Amino acid sequence: MTIDALRQNILRMKEIIREMYVFSNQSNIIKNLEVTSKVVINTREKKLLNDAISSLIAQLKILNKSLPDLVDSIGFYKKLKGSEASPEIHKIETAEVKKDLVQIKYRPSVNKEKVEITISEMDRKEFLENLSKSNLSINQLKNKFSVERPIATFGKPNFYAKISNRFFRNISTKLLMKGYLESLNKDLRKMNSPFVVGTYASMILFTMLLATIFSVFLILFLLFYKITLDGLVPVEESFFLRFYRIFWIILAVPIGTGLLMYIYPKSEGKNIGAKIDQELPFIAIHMSAIATSGIEPTTIFEIIIKSEEYKNTRLEFRKLLNLINFQGFDLVTALQKVAGSGPSAKLRELLDGLATTITSGGDMHEFLDKHAEGLLFDYRLERERYTKTAETLMDIYISISIAAPMILLMLFIIMGSTGMYFLGLTTDVMAVLIILSLIFLNVIFLLFLRLKQPTF
Repeated sequence: MTIDALRQNILRMKEIIREMYVFSNQSNIIKNLEVTSKVVINTREKKLLNDAISSLIAQLKILNKSLPDLVDSIGFYKKLKGSEASPEIHKIETAEVKKDLVQIKYRPSVNKEKVEITISEMDRKEFLENLSKSNLSINQLKNKFSVERPIATFGKPNFYAKISNRFFRNISTKLLMKGYLESLNKDLRKMNSPFVVGTYASMILFTMLLATIFSVFLILFLLFYKITLDGLVPVEESFFLRFYRIFWIILAVPIGTGLLMYIYPKSEGKNIGAKIDQELPFIAIHMSAIATSGIEPTTIFEIIIKSEEYKNTRLEFRKLLNLINFQGFDLVTALQKVAGSGPSAKLRELLDGLATTITSGGDMHEFLDKHAEGLLFDYRLERERYTKTAETLMDIYISISIAAPMILLMLFIIMGSTGMYFLGLTTDVMAVLIILSLIFLNVIFLLFLRLKQPTF
């Protein structure tokens, strides 16, 4: 078991080194900003970073000091039973151990599993103190700089997702392992879905099951009744002939439901991509203006995120900063990752261009300035296209909603004066129908214009 304790210590040391690397990079960025750009950084942020790094270094030294004792004490040992309190401390008894060793179990964070380390008993108090300090500093840093998930219209994983996984998790896992859900996974990531692809696939299958049950009850109802203008009427034809005519419902309803849920992420991703395309020209201009000060590239994205104007593009830039600040990626790698998973082709071009410019040592301000000109030109063309579409719709609206009803009313007046009726309807009834049709057409036109109208 001491070999396992040695392995756990080494794994924890690797994780501490990774965290130190992330916070050291952040500290170096702050120092460079203060020197090159003369930007005043919040002293509280610097203190939190320094405290976190110092506490992590102290933990690393204690773990490193315990390695020789663990190597010397490899052999059989007996672990005493203890309480489940966190952190958990267990005494280790070995035949050849030179110093008393204790096992400590704790959670590095709320969302992570418990880790188990083995250190000297006389270092236990110091390690726990530094662990408390580092957790406090890291949590405060994350509360200040972490990315909050936007509120999605599809909601967080709930009871429906849990019950779907309970019935269909094995099937969705097999489909995922065989590679059938790769395109769906990309679409879910583009729309920033709160569901992983396996859970969403289980939800599709469970919804299809419910739709199948609903279609069975619907067929049973339609076997004996049919819907007419006079209401529900008993079916007079034979049972088998009626069943043959409506059997398609049991296949169409669940398959149609499943297809709608499958294509929804792609459709929503395209919608988000279109909104990002409308914001990009102004974002590029904004970034170009910031870049003229020679500020560090990562800070440019932080400034854009603080602006409330770019609601959709902010989400992609938040992903970028999370990759840098909390996963330890460099800026170029983070740009490439976000570009590959984004819903907008124009945003992909911008981020890939920025990565190439940074790698080659080019002028970021010049690149952003030229790219902003191209994006602004495309934006003007899109506006002109929308204006022409609106003009066409206006002509159609005038023809259908104004000219046609006037001609029909004149025709109905002539018919009423001669005693002729259309489908047995009087002129008053036809006038009411025309007015209702006009109201319906106006609502349709307003909805269509609302959907087509640019949001930026």
